[in-house]
Amino acid sequence: MSEGRTYRGVGKAERIALRRAALLAAGLELFGTRGYGSTGVKDLCRAAGLTDRYFYESFTGTADLFAAVFDRVIEELFAAVSREVAAVEPIGTRKLRAGIGTFLAALAADPRTLRVVFTEPNGAGAEQRLRDAMWRFAKLVAATASAARPEQDPPAPQVDIYALSVVGMLERVIVERQGGRLEVAVDELVDHCTTFAASALRALYPR
Repeated sequence: MSEGRTYRGVGKAERIALRRAALLAAGLELFGTRGYGSTGVKDLCRAAGLTDRYFYESFTGTADLFAAVFDRVIEELFAAVSREVAAVEPIGTRKLRAGIGTFLAALAADPRTLRVVFTEPNGAGAEQRLRDAMWRFAKLVAATASAARPEQDPPAPQVDIYALSVVGMLERVIVERQGGRLEVAVDELVDHCTTFAASALRALYPR
């Protein structure tokens, strides 16, 4: 049957996966540089070296591709932050610094991801995806905060508000830094944000 036919040693499922990966890469590049509103299907196909037919093999339109690119960026970022937080001992602000540092450094290192995550979702109809992603990061911050004070019962509403304030701070500082309004080196930015987050954490869990 044609479903199982190979072409130059590559099966159909693998060819589809390779074409999808090429479109995801093209989406990150174009959405992250030109923006969602300035990117059409033909632009994406040209960048991926494919025809329209293969675009619609995996995606229903540019919004569908943007959602897939956004989800991939968030998954990679969340995995990196979670991994670094888990790798350090819960001593002082080490976990907090690990999470903040990984988050800010990753977004600063690739402006395309920063634009996909924070600038383009509104135009692409992905506002809920952004809110869900930021809530997910906030819950990670909340869990990290609770782990820093295991001897105390965390006040659930307050710790969530704290976590959301930390995520909101990180979003604003990295976006304004990328926009040129905040001229601060990434390492210095991590220091400042960790200091502010740690100060708020001490107020949340007074000894």
